[in-house]
Amino acid sequence: MLKRQPSHSPAPEGRSPGSLLARCVLLFALALAGTGLTQAATLEGTATYRERMMLPPSAVFEATLQDVSKTGAAPKTLGRAILDPAGQPPFRFAIDYDAAAIQPDGHYVVNAMVSVPGRMLFVALARHLEFTGTTAPVQLLLVRAQSNRFSIFAKQLPASYEREVPGADSLVRWHLDLLPGGQYQLRTTYVDKPTLKPIDRIGRWQYDSALGVLKLFQSDRSTLLFDVEDAGGLLRPLDARGKLATSPYNVPLRRLPRLALVEPELKLTGMFSYMADAASITLCEDGRRMPVAMEGDFKALERAYVDAPHKSGQALYVRLDGRIASRPSAEESQPPRATLVVEKFTDIQPGLSCGMVATHIALRGTYWKLVQLNGQAISLPGAVRKQEPHLVFSAKGDRVSGAGGCNAVTGSFKVDGDKLHLRQMVSTLRACLTGMEYEREFLQTLGKVERYRIVGGHLDLLDEKGAVIARFEAVALR
Repeated sequence: MLKRQPSHSPAPEGRSPGSLLARCVLLFALALAGTGLTQAATLEGTATYRERMMLPPSAVFEATLQDVSKTGAAPKTLGRAILDPAGQPPFRFAIDYDAAAIQPDGHYVVNAMVSVPGRMLFVALARHLEFTGTTAPVQLLLVRAQSNRFSIFAKQLPASYEREVPGADSLVRWHLDLLPGGQYQLRTTYVDKPTLKPIDRIGRWQYDSALGVLKLFQSDRSTLLFDVEDAGGLLRPLDARGKLATSPYNVPLRRLPRLALVEPELKLTGMFSYMADAASITLCEDGRRMPVAMEGDFKALERAYVDAPHKSGQALYVRLDGRIASRPSAEESQPPRATLVVEKFTDIQPGLSCGMVATHIALRGTYWKLVQLNGQAISLPGAVRKQEPHLVFSAKGDRVSGAGGCNAVTGSFKVDGDKLHLRQMVSTLRACLTGMEYEREFLQTLGKVERYRIVGGHLDLLDEKGAVIARFEAVALR
């Protein structure tokens, strides 16, 4: 026990003033230790598995609390609990951590595993935490270990999920189909308005195995985030920052006992080909390739394809209203497969393509190749890459650069929501054998741009009346 000397007492014999200073420093340090600069806290939880399996005496259980706030950085471990030996489930654990390390806008997960020397037996998918003043105990479901967490989730696919949430004037049902190839189908239905047609969307998904986050990429460039729990049995919505949403309407999607695929009806684009009485299409929206049923408005699509200039079997870009239906496979031994039914054919545009079938394409930092100018297809087969008409908007700042078909072009841009203005566009002044016929019109058109939109792999530039005056496609840089 340290005792403080009275302030009026002289230094004890044999002790220098320096030793008193050292004691004061020690007392000050002890005082700081009691002020809560490190705030001890404990996260409690339980983990179990469904298999009827006795663990060997050498099994060890481990649970960790990690900070995954920094995208792209390795998770930072804040605390760990180890049960050695593990015993038998359920495993009750308590992770000690420093509460001062928890930030209000941070992103935190709990992982767990059961292992024996040299082998992992069970793992739990990352469980996201929302730290509050009264954080509830964590419940984890362990599943048999695979090569990685993605395989734990992917082995459940295809799968259908549903949830119902209250809307402004109707109960809204969400139905989500996750497909093994990285595609999804999402339908929202207004339950109390049976005359209102459901809204269908399709696209691509990605699974971040480090965070246990499912990402659904939408055509409007927004992303839906879900926390994957219960070995893929539960999808809990996250906000744009990747944190558990606190809205009372934040109802999780639960996996249905049986697969129940919807048949989406929506506007579609794709690369269509027709040869030897076999029609097929590769959808721009999600990259799926499927046969096209010879019904509905197929005849109009067929006529347009036959009349368009193309090589035998060449795929051409088409737009249509369609339905993705389940139809028997041409091979009796195979299960039914997704088939496109053309409800209404819109048009066919030789020279266009889907561009990159990507999960998310941004205006900035993408190589946008010009494919259509004022309604006319652009074709420069002899143009080298640096001369072909294209634009690249800088990832940072306000600079835009590219080419007009012959000369390099550069300028500045301002973007605000979907509003886009290109300013002070100038070009070099050399002459070329090809490309000059487009360049002047290209530069004049850029001065008329008022808005933009990105659909699939295409960038459309619109004038003040909303007409598409230039269309580009995203091209992978090489």
